[in-house]
Amino acid sequence: MMLCIFGAAFVPFEDAYAVAAGEKQSSFEYKQYRDQNQYRNALDQKMPRVCSAIGGAIDDKGTIPIPGLISTCTKTEGNISESPDFVPQGVCLADRYILVTSYHAKKQKRSVIYVVDKANKTLVSTLTVPNKYHMGGIAFDGSNIWLTGDTSDKYEGEPFVQYIRYEDFSRMINEPVYEISKDEISAPVYIKNKPSFLECDNGILWVGTYMGRGSSKKGVINGYKINKKENGPELNTFMYSVITGIDSSAQGADIKGDYLYVSSSYAGAIGSVRSSFITKYDIKGIKNGDGDVNVSGKELKRVEVPKMNEEIIVADGRILINFEAAADCWISTVIATDRLLSVRDSIWR
Repeated sequence: MMLCIFGAAFVPFEDAYAVAAGEKQSSFEYKQYRDQNQYRNALDQKMPRVCSAIGGAIDDKGTIPIPGLISTCTKTEGNISESPDFVPQGVCLADRYILVTSYHAKKQKRSVIYVVDKANKTLVSTLTVPNKYHMGGIAFDGSNIWLTGDTSDKYEGEPFVQYIRYEDFSRMINEPVYEISKDEISAPVYIKNKPSFLECDNGILWVGTYMGRGSSKKGVINGYKINKKENGPELNTFMYSVITGIDSSAQGADIKGDYLYVSSSYAGAIGSVRSSFITKYDIKGIKNGDGDVNVSGKELKRVEVPKMNEEIIVADGRILINFEAAADCWISTVIATDRLLSVRDSIWR
């Protein structure tokens, strides 16, 4: 039985999963490490420097399994199938839900959005989107759920994002496995930079671009103002602002108040290589209407985290970190982090 620590008590995740689903559903249990103590011990053995840096700030109660790592259910033309080959990518908060995106490593299945009830820590639904995109980013603006468009190496068209109306999403999650039709997701909304990851903040859709595996400061995040119309949102592609000077290996970002947090990860197959970070930047200038900003000289604190980190959520004094390391397609990971790891943001102060 897979167990997770909540405070002083052990809560079996599959029991909560069974109550929430009631029928066929993706897995929602730890794949690699039975509980949080086991994960902590593995982190101490494999990445002792990281364990020393963040171990005291890890929030055991807020840490939960990454859905679908053991098995993901998808629905295509009304038929449900399962696969162990999904790779987690994006994560965001949408009202009471944590949304996690994932793509099929072999590109044989459509990509998905897992929907987790934040308060009850149960898997509510797995939504199958009508494409096989990488799904590197997801964000919520209060009315719409934004998704990254096609970013594959073979894609040569204009960069774009898409969205799902929250009212439609609320209906979709009534089913444990739901197939989103092409009519239930927007047409491409064209933008000016490759959409690798997303963040929404005060009516701005921030679109980040992954530049490569190196540690240069060439990464960029473009901000597009969201104009709400009766027939759906429109993006002002003249751009609200541009953030430059972030790591070229940026995988995700979140804005909290006057601060930008960037999750970065580049190639580093051994534990002693410093390759995975979350960096905090001061972006007061943007909030004050100063326009574009280069954050190279505005870095406040950089904290090394377990390897192969992806998108993040900054909320409630915590940073929730998504990882792709435990996916079956990665066979030489330093540590197969199989959980959305919750870390107190006080260590970035």
